[in-house]
Amino acid sequence: MTQRDLAMMYAAHDAFRRDLRALGAAPDRERWTQFRTQLSVHHTAEDVVLWPSLRRRGVNAQLVDAMAAEHDRIDPLLAQVNGTFDTSGPEAARPTLVALSELLHNHLQHEEQETLPLINDREWSLLDREMRRRIGLRGLRPYYSWLLRDIEGEPRRRALSTVPGPLRLMFS
Repeated sequence: MTQRDLAMMYAAHDAFRRDLRALGAAPDRERWTQFRTQLSVHHTAEDVVLWPSLRRRGVNAQLVDAMAAEHDRIDPLLAQVNGTFDTSGPEAARPTLVALSELLHNHLQHEEQETLPLINDREWSLLDREMRRRIGLRGLRPYYSWLLRDIEGEPRRRALSTVPGPLRLMFS
C-alpha cells in the first residue's frame, strides 16, 4: 500500500465523518447531496472492485462479507434520509442522520482497523481507477472541493498530497 493511497482513504473517511457531524448539528440539503454522492461513489467502488479482489486473493471471507454487509445496512438509511429531505424537510431527517452516523462511524473504524492494512498495491490501483472512473473528469473539482472542505494545517497538507498536480494548484 502506498502512503498516497492510504492518505486518500483516510481523507475521504475524515470528510464523511466531518459531514455527518455537520449534518447532525444542522441538516442541510446541499451538504447532504454532496455527502451522499461521494459516499455512493466510494462504497460502490469498494463493492465493485475491492471486495471481489480481496475474496479472490483469499482474504478472510468473514471479514469481506462483514464489510459488504455493513454497506448493505448503510444503503437503506441513505435512501431514508434522502426521502425525508424530499418529503418532510431537513429537520425531520435528523433522527435517521443520527442512526446513519453511528452505523457509518462503526463501519469506517472497522474498515480502517481490519481491512485497509490488507489492501495490496494492485488493489489500491484498481480502487483508485474505479473511483476516478465513477467521479469522471467533470466530477474531479467537486470531489476535491468536498474532500478539502474545512480542512486546515497538517491534515490539509496530507489531503492535498493526494490531489493530482494540476488540480492541486486550484486548492493550494
